Amino acid sequence: MGILDSITAIEILCFLFAVIFLIRDQIYFWKTAPFYLLLVCTTEFYGSYLASSRTNNLWLYNIFILFEAAFICYGMYFCLKKYINPKPIIFTGFSIIYVVYLIFVFVYGWEKFNSLTVTVMSVIFVFYSLYYYYLLLKDENFIEIKYHPEFWWVAGVIFFYFGSTISNLLYDVFQIKIIEHLSLRYLIFIFLNFILYTIWTYSFICRAKQRKLQS
Repeated sequence: MGILDSITAIEILCFLFAVIFLIRDQIYFWKTAPFYLLLVCTTEFYGSYLASSRTNNLWLYNIFILFEAAFICYGMYFCLKKYINPKPIIFTGFSIIYVVYLIFVFVYGWEKFNSLTVTVMSVIFVFYSLYYYYLLLKDENFIEIKYHPEFWWVAGVIFFYFGSTISNLLYDVFQIKIIEHLSLRYLIFIFLNFILYTIWTYSFICRAKQRKLQS
């Protein structure tokens, strides 16, 4: 429970920073971030409650996947639209994720974790992130990277989902026990969550700074 509490703590901190820096933002994507993070925290708390009462909570995380896929796809759309019309690749990836999701649910039901969708989703998000950085490198306009919110938001995405992809593909390898009942895979996900929400928090701070300079 202590490890789980540390994950929840960084999620709550990220949510609070999002509320402070983004809730009044005029750009819809940034404005929706606090609500997504509220959903993250709510899911984590309720999932922990179900686990503590020895109730299957996998259906809850399966439902959350739908919102996760929608939010990350929307974020990548927002970041990519500065350079291209991202609708074709975003809607293609989004459709693939949801089709895989529905097939898995039809075959295995709601009470088995939808790991196939998570793996497919992670690969697609890594591809989106790499494509964004490719377009960013081709951009001839000067961009101060250390204060560029979209750069850091995508950085959080690529770190988390690339790590998730490797962890899922090498599932058996990372199942070795490190501390009592904690596997190496679980500790990796603790680290990945810490990286994701720390970098996202920094991106929110950068966005607030950017908004202040633009006003």
